[in-house]
Amino acid sequence: MAEVKPGFGPPPEVARWFEDRAWKPSFNWKDVFGNEHANAFAVAKVTELELGTLFKKSLKNAIAEGRGFETWRKDVVEELRKAGWGGPRLVEDPTGRQAPVAVDFTAPRRLRTIFWGNMASARAAGQWERAQRSKRALPFFLYLHTVSAHPRKDHLQWVGLIRPVDDSVWAKIFPPNGWHCKCAVRQITAREAEELLARPWKDDDTVRYTSEAPEIPMRTWTNKRTGEILQVPAGCDPGWGGNPGLARVKGIMRSLEQSLIEAAPADATKALDALWQSPWTRVVSRLSPEEAKGVFLPAGVSKEMQAQLGAKTPLVSIAAEDVIARSNIDGRYRDGRGFDDLARLPQAIAEGTIRPDPRGKASVRSVIWQSAKTWWRGFVARSSNGFMRVTSLHQRGEALARRDLGRED
Repeated sequence: MAEVKPGFGPPPEVARWFEDRAWKPSFNWKDVFGNEHANAFAVAKVTELELGTLFKKSLKNAIAEGRGFETWRKDVVEELRKAGWGGPRLVEDPTGRQAPVAVDFTAPRRLRTIFWGNMASARAAGQWERAQRSKRALPFFLYLHTVSAHPRKDHLQWVGLIRPVDDSVWAKIFPPNGWHCKCAVRQITAREAEELLARPWKDDDTVRYTSEAPEIPMRTWTNKRTGEILQVPAGCDPGWGGNPGLARVKGIMRSLEQSLIEAAPADATKALDALWQSPWTRVVSRLSPEEAKGVFLPAGVSKEMQAQLGAKTPLVSIAAEDVIARSNIDGRYRDGRGFDDLARLPQAIAEGTIRPDPRGKASVRSVIWQSAKTWWRGFVARSSNGFMRVTSLHQRGEALARRDLGRED
C-alpha cells in the first residue's frame, strides 16, 4: 500500500468500516470467516483481548495516517515487544480442537498477511459505500487488469467487465477475490462505458471490454473448523468471494435487532434516533432492489404494540425496499413524503398513540403522533412470520388526527 502524502487522509468510509467492527478472538482464520469478517475484527491466533486491541488500534492508526506496510510493521513490532509479544509464545486454542502452537507475531510474513487482509477489506468496503453515493454520475464498475506480476487466470476472465454498480455480479466478485489479490474495479461514467464497449478488438490488445454478464458458478466448500458448508464463487478463495461493504451493511442491521429488543425502551429509542442520523441508513437507501431483499431497518420498539398484535418481539422494522422507494431521483414520493420523514419513526412509535386499524384489520395498528404543530399517522402490520413492519408514515391534518384519536373536540 503506497504511503499517503501528509494532508490527504483516507476516505471516511474506509476508516468507519474498520472502526465499527468489534474484536473477536480467533485461533484459526476459519473461525471468523466470509461475511462475518465484515462485522468482526479478527487476527488468526489472536485470542487475548489485550493483543487484539493492540492490533486493531495500530491498524486503525495506519488507515487514518495512510501508512504503508513497512512503516506500520516497524511501529507494531515495537508495541508487540513492549506488550511481551516480541518473540514466539505459546497460544492455546480456546475451543480445544487444536493443540497449542508457538506463534511469533513479529514475523514479517504473518504481519504482511494481517496488514494486507485488513487494508484490502477496508478499501473495498469504502469504495463500495462511496459508489452508492455517486452512482448517479458514475453508474458503472470496470474490472481492471491486475498489477500482479503473476495474475491468476481465474481473475483474468473478469478483466474488462463493465456492469452497473448495482449489478448482482459485484456481490460475488467485488475485489479482492483471494488472498493477496491485486485486482481492482474503477467506477466510470455511462459515456466512458459506451466508448470502451465500442472499441474494436485488436490482436495486440490485452483487455477485451464487455458488458455481458459472466456466468459465475458456485462451488461447495466445507469450513473444517466449524463444519459449515458454504457456496463459494468459482475462481475466488474461500472467505473472499463477496462484497465486504454490502455484507457490513446487512450485518449492522441484523446485529442491532437483539440489542434493541433487550434494551430499555428509552435507551432503544435513543439508539434508533442515532442510527437514523448515521450514514448507514443512507447507504441502505441506495442499495439496488436485489441487494435490499431481506434487509430491514430497525424503526422502533413498542411492547404495547407487540402485545396488541401478538408479535414475536417488540421491535418494529421497515423493509429496505420501502426506504429505497422514498429515495428515488428527487428523494421524495409524489405526495411529498421523503426519506427524512422516516427518521421520525423511532419517536413516533415510542410516543405515539396506538389505535386500531380504521379498516378493521386485526393484524394492523395505526400510530397517531404530534411533533410540534405537525401531526403524523403511521401504520404497522404484523407479518405472516410474526414480526412488526412499518407500512406507511405520512402527515395528517389536525382535524383528521383528532378524529383518529376520538377527540374531535
